[in-house]
Amino acid sequence: MISIKHIELNIWKACNNRCIFCMSWNSRPDMLKLADLSYVKNKLEYYAKQGFNSVWYLWGDISIHPKIIDIISYSKELWFKSINVITNWMLFSNYEYAYQIVDAWVTRINISIHSHISETEDYITKIPWWLERKLKAIKNFQKLQKDGTLKSNISINIVLNKLNLEKILDTVLFYYKKWINDIRINFIRLSDSDGLIKWWEELAISYTDFLPYLKKLIYISIKYNIRITFDTVPPCIFYKIGKKNTDSLVKRFLWEQFDIINQIDHVNIDDEKERFKWKYRRLNILKTKKKECKKCKYNDICEWVWKEYKQIYSLSEINPITN
Repeated sequence: MISIKHIELNIWKACNNRCIFCMSWNSRPDMLKLADLSYVKNKLEYYAKQGFNSVWYLWGDISIHPKIIDIISYSKELWFKSINVITNWMLFSNYEYAYQIVDAWVTRINISIHSHISETEDYITKIPWWLERKLKAIKNFQKLQKDGTLKSNISINIVLNKLNLEKILDTVLFYYKKWINDIRINFIRLSDSDGLIKWWEELAISYTDFLPYLKKLIYISIKYNIRITFDTVPPCIFYKIGKKNTDSLVKRFLWEQFDIINQIDHVNIDDEKERFKWKYRRLNILKTKKKECKKCKYNDICEWVWKEYKQIYSLSEINPITN
């Protein structure tokens, strides 16, 4: 079995949309600048020598980076076994561009998509006809799957919020019928920055709001064998569904939390300490938990709760599991 050692390279945070819940478009100027190709190559060489064999490209939108094909190709030359791209797919509605990135040797394609309803998707992303372009990109990549050019699956990432919560089951089944069998559902994070705090009332949902839908998502995942995983849903929320089945539910639906990124590099940040502190910031600055959570049997794997969530809802729903 091949041992996987991940590095996440955040080349830039520039994006060609303005999703109303996203913090990237409020990023500082140094994180929006174009990373030089030679500099990125040097980074890849460094991590390859350190034994990293899996690289993820995300933040902002990687598809609009003018050197992304060269970057992917060089990742292949250095024998990275897994080359994962997370994108909003706008440019991949062009078949030739979709072919180029697959031919460069991307091994996993992830699309950020939040609804199957045009009005909802367009409102969230603030780009007209956004959904239509994404569906065309899906067709392009599926065509590349059928002819054997793309050898991996296609997955989608959904940011769950009040606007898409009621239709989340329909959304999952819609994409399942389009042969998308790998779905990541990310519980929304709402920043308290000036640009995003205005959306709290329109977007925020509680775990209590989500619980009835979580039960149904678990049901359809098992019934149709759809791979669904969740981000920032604490194990104690699954405990409310079935005390005896919590272990199996956590392993099936939160398992990606075990697959921890070994290292993250924001290549545009000059300060080395600043560049590598994402995991620390995520758990110690951006997220929170109760003091009692230290006693929970899942404390070591729990993703905790965004601090802004506590500001809106408190932590009354979060309770340690000790038995």
